[in-house]
Amino acid sequence: MLKRTLAALALITTQAQAAQPAHTGELLYQFKDTKSASSGLLRQFELESSSGSIAEVLKPSDKQSRQKSLEQLREEMLKSGAFKFVEYNTIESEAGLPADDAEKQWHHRTISSDLAWDYTVGSNEVLVAVCDSGVQVDHEDLKGRVIPGWSLIENRADNTTTTAHGTFVGGLISAHVGNDLGGAGIASGVRILPLRISNSNGSTSMKLITDCIKMGADRGAKVINVSFTGIESQVVQAAGKYAADKGALLVYAAGNQGKNRSVKNYPDYANVFAVGATNISDKRWTYRTGWFSSGGSNYGQFIDVVAPGHNLYSTNVYSKPTTDRYRTGSGTSYAAPVAAGVAALVYSVNPKFTAKQVESIIVDSADKIGDSNVYGAGRVNALAAVRLAKERSR
Repeated sequence: MLKRTLAALALITTQAQAAQPAHTGELLYQFKDTKSASSGLLRQFELESSSGSIAEVLKPSDKQSRQKSLEQLREEMLKSGAFKFVEYNTIESEAGLPADDAEKQWHHRTISSDLAWDYTVGSNEVLVAVCDSGVQVDHEDLKGRVIPGWSLIENRADNTTTTAHGTFVGGLISAHVGNDLGGAGIASGVRILPLRISNSNGSTSMKLITDCIKMGADRGAKVINVSFTGIESQVVQAAGKYAADKGALLVYAAGNQGKNRSVKNYPDYANVFAVGATNISDKRWTYRTGWFSSGGSNYGQFIDVVAPGHNLYSTNVYSKPTTDRYRTGSGTSYAAPVAAGVAALVYSVNPKFTAKQVESIIVDSADKIGDSNVYGAGRVNALAAVRLAKERSR
């Protein structure tokens, strides 16, 4: 579910700061090179030496906070010319919304995933990292698919869940096929690595998101799914490059504000596979928020592909016999794992594919359904992608 960012989590105390995005009161940065990371700059901005993360964190000291605002500090760091990026450690939220019941799992017919299963249902050797709220390991439709996970919040091994969002995402990717239960994942044979980054309100930080992407890549994931806001951040591109260098494709939700995003504010990052959402009519998913306002899948030149994301049916967290084991939901949060599932099928055909090769296969096999500014290369087609993957493996 799409959750409103909690203002209490953003340490914003001045009127000038209030105009900035909701954040933790910290900056994320990355030096351009080792030469740029000089001791002089470390002292000037009171920075820590590199920890090996995608982005280092600067929490201003009391002295720094009294002398200048966080924005002034950010601008000074950028003016030094020593950094690839300096950004707020923003608070991000899940990119999904509740929905009413509809025809269950219509998306399989639309993207021909049911026909792709004649070739592969996914290989057990392919691991998909789900950076989310955890995935219920003992769900009746996910047993044997979810491996031991990790909480980046508590920094410990943990397979608990904070919201149902991650379990829904995991089910879209890897719920069992043919067991006469409620779900069916796009790539039911692959394994899920649940990496928990969100609290019970469905919120997280950009730092946790990018640390999660790195951890997924380091643990051998071939596909890394992020169904949160924040796709426009430069640090996401840095994390995506790290993943690609490790052989993993970063799949990221486009967001649910229903906006035509500009090139300036939403760059088309080379290492971030941006996924928009479509409805059962193969049109951009939209919804009404008021008499004169609406939301839906974001669009613009940054979109790589689209996938079904309206009234999808998948696994739900449950603890009591009376709790619903399945539910429906809408959002780019759920379009992203559909595309991630297709990517997992492609990797299952040939685990030696690079991230760029997998992206190229999905893009080249997509069904062209409209304007590229809205639909990117088109709506994903699992059958066509698997067939093309087999051709390119020869």
